[in-house]
Amino acid sequence: MTDITRLNKMLAIVAVLILISSCSVFAYSLLPKGDVSKIIVNDIEFDWNEVFEDHELVPFVANDVEYEGVLLAGIIEDAGVVDPESRQYKVTGSDGYQKDVSWADMENGYLVLDGHMTVFPELTKSYWVRDVIGIGVV
Repeated sequence: MTDITRLNKMLAIVAVLILISSCSVFAYSLLPKGDVSKIIVNDIEFDWNEVFEDHELVPFVANDVEYEGVLLAGIIEDAGVVDPESRQYKVTGSDGYQKDVSWADMENGYLVLDGHMTVFPELTKSYWVRDVIGIGVV
């Protein structure tokens, strides 16, 4: 087999691998996601719009960007969490992404309507969960 034939076969294999991985990413993007119109906190379902109607919007800055959101601590209190200061919380996005945070983080964190996400100004962006569908009490 000549070097050119071998090179062509290798390029064909690389092209097929790229095609397969592209199709996999596309298929993953089509997977059903959680219902982002609702958020479940401590097993209590809240409508996203109601959360923002029932709580005061607070302006804040995180990473030099101005936001408006509602305090996560208020939502936790509305959900009836007993002794919230001694608990940890698991924030879950519609894609399954999860982050665990403390009560102190919840007191300093916000739920933002734009992106249906949590913003924790004092934590890295890896804690900012988009399309939040749940906040569990751990």
